[in-house]
Amino acid sequence: MMAKIWKQEPAWLEKKRQLAVLLQSRFPTLPAQEEWGDSWQKGTTGISRGWLSLQEDSLTAMPLEEAVNEYSTLLQENLMEKAIFWQDSQLAAMHLANIDCGQFIYLRPQVIRERPIVFSPHLNSANSHNIIVVSAGANVVIEERMVNDTLLPSYEGTEILVGANAHVTYRQANCSTSKNIYRTIHAYQAHGSTLQFEVASQVQTKATVDLYSFLDGQNTQWASVIALDGTQHLTAMVDGFGKGTSATLTQYRDPETVIGAPFKVKAGEPLTISEDIHPLKELASSDNWLKQIMTAE
Repeated sequence: MMAKIWKQEPAWLEKKRQLAVLLQSRFPTLPAQEEWGDSWQKGTTGISRGWLSLQEDSLTAMPLEEAVNEYSTLLQENLMEKAIFWQDSQLAAMHLANIDCGQFIYLRPQVIRERPIVFSPHLNSANSHNIIVVSAGANVVIEERMVNDTLLPSYEGTEILVGANAHVTYRQANCSTSKNIYRTIHAYQAHGSTLQFEVASQVQTKATVDLYSFLDGQNTQWASVIALDGTQHLTAMVDGFGKGTSATLTQYRDPETVIGAPFKVKAGEPLTISEDIHPLKELASSDNWLKQIMTAE
């Protein structure tokens, strides 16, 4: 039996964590995953503060620890099931078993937010996990700026579930002292939705960045722009079903320190994908949010 990580966990989450521990040896391994697993075995639970808490007609935001109880059905169906898949790898299963903090954001249908929704928690955690649910027809910009003081190898998971015909821009500029970060940003997109990732990935030691979207239905579009600074490994993949689905990836990176597998379709039908790679210094002449972030450091 595993000890509960949160004082109040719904039965489904307790069972799911136990299952992840029991079954993980059957899943594919990732290179050097022992580094994460060994340090997590010691059972350190993180501490965190500063999560966004909002209760409005159009929007709910709360720490994940509360949301698993208050939005139990929604999270039972979606936590590590549609964007980040807990059965994908031993590391993903270990992460599920050890999630100890995170942000939950739920946007109701047809909502248009003029201003970005920003969350900027301060934590010391090796297993943080955010889940953002944007209902059909909504239009929003969400910005994550997490500061993590852990020194342990860490897994930062963010899942974004986008409803039909919704339009989402998701920005991330996290800052961490972790000695090895596995930074996963995955999405599920229903038909007609558009999602843009703008990710500033800066690391002091080393990181793996894993981007993915499941484009489920016609005219679904995913566009990612990422700037990478420091020793990093990037993997980016998409799956697509339906006519008119497309995905583009634009990278600004230091060719000396960043390695990456070519952007590709994981499974599913062939879809239109394209990739552009630029030297990091070219970001200075672009006109986007990433330029402000990367030049502010």
